Amino acid sequence: MRAIALTGRIGSGKSSVARRLHDRGAATIDADAIVHALYRGDAALRDALHHRFGDSVLGPGDIDRAALARIAFADPGARADLEALVHPRVHAAQARFLSESRDAGHAIAVLEAIKVVESGGADPCDELWIVTCPPGTAIERLAARGMTAEEAARRLAAQGDVGAWVDRFHEASRRIGRPRAIAILDNGGTLAQLHAQVDALARHPRDP
Repeated sequence: MRAIALTGRIGSGKSSVARRLHDRGAATIDADAIVHALYRGDAALRDALHHRFGDSVLGPGDIDRAALARIAFADPGARADLEALVHPRVHAAQARFLSESRDAGHAIAVLEAIKVVESGGADPCDELWIVTCPPGTAIERLAARGMTAEEAARRLAAQGDVGAWVDRFHEASRRIGRPRAIAILDNGGTLAQLHAQVDALARHPRDP
């Protein structure tokens, strides 16, 4: 089974790539969906978030994700604390997903996440796919979702970049002791052009 770590900055089009792979029969999982499920179902995590970030992050029976995001993206220390609480739980869910996908006979399994490289979530994967687009395009896409341009720019600035992800992935590959492939997908054009790139990579994996 090919285990693919799929990443890119917010608004880049990661979900479009994941949907295309899913349509081709791949098993896919989104870290955001894992986190949302944890906020609803993990009482210990909710208690820890409440203790660290205060009453403002509590919603009715759930974590107020928007309030938590405003705090985390405004303060690097708060963001680091949030990731320290959430990432280990996400990694455990991703490990279960990869095991279940392998047992089910999937040819490809995809871990979609913005922080998949920095957090170490990409370590079990065989490939890293990075989706890119011009910053202005990402901001336009986020505005269409109701996000202000200022908030979109702040979130983009708080996330990684392609060069850093590539360097970290190569460093992890050396530490793990096996070469692993990296593919860059350009999503600055049409959806059809993006799909063509996905289909080509799905059929013919890049060499490490």
